[in-house]
Amino acid sequence: MKYVQQVRGKWIVRITVPPELRDIIGQRELVESDLPSDAKTRERLAHGIINRFFARIDEARLMIDARKSAPSVTLSMAAKSYYANAIATDEQVRATMPTIAEIDAEKERALDRLAAEQRSTGHTSVSVINATTDFELKAGARHFYQNSRTKRLAALRSSFRTGDTRWIEPAVKQYVDANHRHLQRDTQEWRALADALTRSEIEALERTLERDRGDFSGRPSDPLLTAPDPESGLVQTVGGRSGGLTLTEALAAFHDERTAGGSTLAPKTMEEHRNAVRMFNEFMGADVAVGSISKKNVIDYKQALLKTPNRYTMRFPGLTLPQAIKANAKLAEPIPTLAPKTINMKWLSHLSSILQWASNNDHADTNPAREVRVDTGSKVHREPSYLPFSKNELKKIFGSPIFADPKAYGLNQWALLVMLYTGVRNSSEMARMQLANIYAEQTIPVFYLADASKNQRSKRLVPIHDDLVRLGFLDHVERLRTAGETLLFPQWAKRPDKVNDWFNNTFLVNISLKSKQKVFYSFRHTLATELARAGVPREVSKMISGHAPQDIASVYIHATPITMMADALNKVKFELPIPGL
Repeated sequence: MKYVQQVRGKWIVRITVPPELRDIIGQRELVESDLPSDAKTRERLAHGIINRFFARIDEARLMIDARKSAPSVTLSMAAKSYYANAIATDEQVRATMPTIAEIDAEKERALDRLAAEQRSTGHTSVSVINATTDFELKAGARHFYQNSRTKRLAALRSSFRTGDTRWIEPAVKQYVDANHRHLQRDTQEWRALADALTRSEIEALERTLERDRGDFSGRPSDPLLTAPDPESGLVQTVGGRSGGLTLTEALAAFHDERTAGGSTLAPKTMEEHRNAVRMFNEFMGADVAVGSISKKNVIDYKQALLKTPNRYTMRFPGLTLPQAIKANAKLAEPIPTLAPKTINMKWLSHLSSILQWASNNDHADTNPAREVRVDTGSKVHREPSYLPFSKNELKKIFGSPIFADPKAYGLNQWALLVMLYTGVRNSSEMARMQLANIYAEQTIPVFYLADASKNQRSKRLVPIHDDLVRLGFLDHVERLRTAGETLLFPQWAKRPDKVNDWFNNTFLVNISLKSKQKVFYSFRHTLATELARAGVPREVSKMISGHAPQDIASVYIHATPITMMADALNKVKFELPIPGL
C-alpha cells in the first residue's frame, strides 16, 4: 500500500510535505508509527491516517492561498480571536473578584488578629502588616485590576507613537507558535500582526473599562474587528483555553452531575454527548472554551451539519467534520447528508444541553445554542400529530359493554381510565407504575410517577381523580397488594405496547373510530384540552402533565402543591356513561 512502509521491523505511514507548505505545517514529513502487524487491520487504519495527512496538506495550501490573496483577512481573523479571548478572560477575572461579604469577613478577621497582637505583644509595624495584608488585598482587588488595565491601555496606545512592541510580543509569539508560522521578528509581516493584535487588545480593554462603569453596550469599531468573516472557513485561534472551562471539560462535569448520587444516564446518551462535543470541536478547530462560543458559531455549525455526510467517520475515516464535508463534495455521487431531524434531535440538542449546564454554572453568560434549530416548517401551520377525543367519542369508547360493570374491570378498562384521568405520557410509563407509588399525600390519593424516564419534570405527583375513586380504583389497588403484586399492571410490564396495540388496532376498529390522529396517546391530549376548558391555569395544567416542575424543589414531594392540583383536576367532568358516575 502506497505511503505504508516497514522501517526497522515497524510499520509506519509516511508522507513528504511539499517544500512550500513546510512553514505552515512545521514538519518535513507527516509520520504515524507503530501500525499493527496484521495486514487487514493495518490497511484499514492506514487508510484513515493517509486521509487525515492529505487533508492537513490541503488545508495548508488553502492557508497559503488565503495569505497571498487576502493578508488583511488573516489579520482580521487573528484580531477577532484575540479580542474574544481577552473579553472572556476579563469575565473570568471578574467572576473571581471578592464580594462585599468576603471583604467584610476579612476585615473582621484582621481586627481580631490586631486585637490578639495587642493583648500579647503589642502592635509593631510588622504585626500590623501581617494582620491586615489579606484584607487590603481583597479590598483593593477591583481598584488594582482597573488600574492595571488603564496603564496597559495607555502603554499599548503609546506603542504606535514609540514603535515599542514589547507589550504585545508575548501574544504575537503565542499566535505564531499556535499557527505554525515562521515569522522573523521585526519583519513587515511580523509588525503587521503585532499591530493587529495591539489594536484588538486596545478595543478589548476599552470594553472592560466601560463595564467598570456599568456600560455593557460597547461594540468594537476597529475595521479589523468589524470586517466580515471569510467564506473559506479558516479560523485562526489565539489563546486556546484562556477563556476558562473547555467544552470537553464541561461535558465531563455535566456527566459527573447527571450520574451523581446513584443517578443514571443511558450509556448511549452519554456516547452521543461525547460525539456531539467532538463534532463541534472539529468544526471549531480546537477544544474551545464554553465562555467564548457565540451564537454565530452555533449557527455556522448548524449550516455545516446540513452539508455533513451521513456516518462521516466511517465513510471518511481519519477526517474531521469540515474535511469530510469537502471530501464528500468532490465525489461524483456525494453521500447523502444528515437529516434535519437528526441534526435537531441529536447534535444541536445535545450541544445545547451541555452549554445550558455551562451557563447555569457560570461558565458562560448564556447558552448560545438555545433555540438554534434547522427550520423544518412551522408547527403553527401543521396539523397536530394526534388529536383529543371529543365528548361524543369518549361516550362511544366508555359506553362499550366492557365498561358496564366496574367490579369486573381488568387491565384494559383500568388502563384506559388511568390514561384518561392522569395524562400519563406513554404506555411504558404506565406499565412501570408501582403499587408502592400509589398512596395518600396530604390526605389526597395520588400517583407518584417516580419511574418516569423522560426528564426530572416527568417524575411528578398526579392526584387520583374523584371519578376513579367512585369506580373503585383504590379497592382494586388494595386487592392487587393483597395478592402480592408490586405493579399496578403486572400483565402489561413484559410488553409495554400491549394495551395501546389492542386499543389502536382492535378496540377503535370495532367501534368505528379508527384514525391516524385518534389513538391511545390522544387520551393525554384529551385531558389537557378538558383542563383548559375547565378554566385551569396553564401552569397548573403543565404541572399535572409533567411539562413544568411542580415547585422550585420538585424532588421534595412534601412541598408539592398537591391540593391545588387535585382541585384543578376534579374540575374536569368527562361525563362518561359508566354506572356509578
